[in-house]
Amino acid sequence: MRFVGGHVSIAGSLVNSIDNTIKIGGNCLQIFAGSPRLWFRKLFTSSDVTKFLQEKDQQNIGPVFIHALYLVNLASDKDDLVQKSIESLVIDLTNGDQINSSGVVIHIGSHQGRGFDTVKKQLVENIKTIIAKTKNTKLLLENDAGQNGKIGSIEELGFLLSEINSDRLGVCLDTAHLFASGFDLRDNKKTRDLIQLLADQKVLDKVCLIHLNDSATDLGSGRDNHADLGLGKIGLDGLKNFVNERELLHLPLILETPGPEKQGPDANNISIAKSL
Repeated sequence: MRFVGGHVSIAGSLVNSIDNTIKIGGNCLQIFAGSPRLWFRKLFTSSDVTKFLQEKDQQNIGPVFIHALYLVNLASDKDDLVQKSIESLVIDLTNGDQINSSGVVIHIGSHQGRGFDTVKKQLVENIKTIIAKTKNTKLLLENDAGQNGKIGSIEELGFLLSEINSDRLGVCLDTAHLFASGFDLRDNKKTRDLIQLLADQKVLDKVCLIHLNDSATDLGSGRDNHADLGLGKIGLDGLKNFVNERELLHLPLILETPGPEKQGPDANNISIAKSL
């Protein structure tokens, strides 16, 4: 059985994320380990961790992922922002170790118009520092949606993976981001071309997770705007086409769909994902 879940809240207690997952019919999950828009981070308490792990085992829940905060920019030209980014990721990864997380997903950041070549050495050094300061949990680099200045194209991910060469560095592929950056998942041949590009760039074997989201914006829009499954521009046929590629069948699917009243993935979206 494939692992399918959503990004769920830990409001009130870490263990509540398990209850929130069960309510929507998921068997894996993703959380923020703190506010996604505030730098403040703290370690989970031992009692919260114990309760979480016990409930996770009792409910037979699969892999758990943590999404890093949105403020992270490992390519910034501001030293204080870079240091805050590194420190927050170290805490997220340490929290990941406590709850046996399968990975911390990050948006790498933006070169702010300076070009990838200008910041690539800085990125390599910063990611190596983060890995050296932490123990077990993987750091998963997410592909970008093609926004101006953002880092995370397939080629850029391939470069970082090859330069760092760590078994603790992986990739998260977001379907909405792929579509917004120009990959037409609705077309079988173009999807196979994408799989070949991932293989050529030595990214394919490093993919650990798929963020399964429809796109509220058009192909190649360069905009990161998720839609509920089947209600966006990719559509169910395109999403089904992608997640059932033979090289991707083993990967967990985490939904970050808006859901009813923008409360996040719901049971209907999870049910649709399972049916693909």
